[in-house]
Amino acid sequence: MTSRGQRVVQLYEITYLGTGPEPEVRTVEAGEVAAAIEYAGEHAGEHGMQVHVRPCRRPVEKPRTKEEDAS
Repeated sequence: MTSRGQRVVQLYEITYLGTGPEPEVRTVEAGEVAAAIEYAGEHAGEHGMQVHVRPCRRPVEKPRTKEEDAS
């Protein structure tokens, strides 16, 4: 259950494979997934880059902004 001043945010884990000995991992909100994949395309290099996208197990609660409260 969420409190009145919070909203549920779905997070995704983005794993960039082939970026070095350890893969680069980022956690982003749902609205940022496309930009994270585009980032991989821009930095892929000669042989490309494999990207894994998976939802995080639990959405997190994010405090609402003043603009959201006003609506």
